[in-house]
Amino acid sequence: MTAAIALLTRIPVRTDGTRAGAAAFGVVGAVLGLAAAAPLLVFAPLPGAVLALAILAVASGALHLDGLADTADALAAPNAEAAERARQDPRVGAAGAVAIVLILGADAAALAQVAGRSPFIAAATLVAVVAASRAAATVAPFVAGSVRPGFGRWFAERTSRLDAAAAVGTALVVAAAANLAVRIVAPVRVPAPVGATFGPAVACLVALVAGGIAAAIVSRLRGGLDGDGCGAVIELSVAAGLLAASVAV
Repeated sequence: MTAAIALLTRIPVRTDGTRAGAAAFGVVGAVLGLAAAAPLLVFAPLPGAVLALAILAVASGALHLDGLADTADALAAPNAEAAERARQDPRVGAAGAVAIVLILGADAAALAQVAGRSPFIAAATLVAVVAASRAAATVAPFVAGSVRPGFGRWFAERTSRLDAAAAVGTALVVAAAANLAVRIVAPVRVPAPVGATFGPAVACLVALVAGGIAAAIVSRLRGGLDGDGCGAVIELSVAAGLLAASVAV
């Protein structure tokens, strides 16, 4: 658990740096989601969604957004050598900036739409999606097939299939609990789309599937998955899950 907290958050915890803690990624993701969901229950839909995403970015040190930006910059490069230079450049390029704006914009719009139906459904959905997105990162090395040297390989070498199964299983349990809470605490008025009460479960499943697809695509385009690619997988999973929830409600 400590290793997972150290990798996924900016909470200062002591770790020996030899373990990834992948089995606990779903649990840590759920906790991050809970912290980020609070503004959705207090503010109007759009401000609440923006604040929720801001908390999530701050709590994670914006590491995954940075990975998304670096991956986008690398994919926009004309050749492999230029792609690696772009990925390692600490400055965000045009493609990276566009990727961040589009992802955060899509996240905020989708989350605000769900919150407009029910703030509680939006909060429960965010918890499920964040847990699923972190679990998707543990599956990414296996789906990618090839892992590039660096943090990506370090993570892959310390993540077993059992770890990935535990993380995914945790995310599914979190989604089921969120779905049950929605049905008990925030029943939707009739007539309402069936997806309105199954939003968290739908979002979780879509986020997991989207994470696997994103890992496979990024790996193919980049000649293997790296640490930045894992960050991109997490961000794309969150976006896919939230967009699915917005359609469902």
